[in-house]
Amino acid sequence: MSERIRFSTLGLTLILLFGPSRAVAQPEDVSRLLRSGNESYTQGNYKAAIEKYEKILQSSFVNEVVCYNLANACFKDNQLGKAILYYEKARRLAPHDREIAENLNFARARIADKVERPPEGFFSSQLRRLMNWLPLDIETVLAVAFFVAANASFSFFWLDAIPGLSRFALYASVGFFALFLILGASNALRIYWHETLQEGVILVEKVDVLSGPASDSPTLFSIHEGLKVRIENDLPDWVQISLENGWNGWVKKEALGLI
Repeated sequence: MSERIRFSTLGLTLILLFGPSRAVAQPEDVSRLLRSGNESYTQGNYKAAIEKYEKILQSSFVNEVVCYNLANACFKDNQLGKAILYYEKARRLAPHDREIAENLNFARARIADKVERPPEGFFSSQLRRLMNWLPLDIETVLAVAFFVAANASFSFFWLDAIPGLSRFALYASVGFFALFLILGASNALRIYWHETLQEGVILVEKVDVLSGPASDSPTLFSIHEGLKVRIENDLPDWVQISLENGWNGWVKKEALGLI
């Protein structure tokens, strides 16, 4: 596991000013909190580091650097559930970051529950890998760019603005539009999954999974800190969860954090 935290405040500032991350905080506030959190981390004061990183997220700034550093601090502070939660958040923002994936796998190895996942078919695994090839924000920008390029190329063809190159403009328009359709379909499906498929991580040491959303419901089984679950139903105080092996039941909402 890599215990290295990330110090790039310049990158965060650029993202705040120009990037697609959901951010309403001032760049100088984020940079100050990140520096302070990193200093606390290097000094071994992990609780203080966690407090600073969480303040950044509470300001509505969402970035893999902050989530990754927060996850490392939680792991060092023996908060396994929160560490896995923020590694998962960081991985969603940067799906191809090798260091995030390695730390997540290292943390998962310490989970008490070993839930076996049913074998995934070749087609579904390749489709999932293809759809996660690009971060969602970048895929959205590229889809829009290809759509604009397709329209611009077709305009050149229609108006014959560049004599002798109208045929090339038509081919370019078809190619750009095909790329737009591919990325657009992938983007729409990923956004749909993101909006409808909710996942969470158990944050308490142990929680009983009940047959219904009431404290007096029979206990079906117990799960432990750090396990990732899927949210099937959401009530004010209860959530219905399911595991990768198909087991499902109800737990108190306060027992988990949403990814």
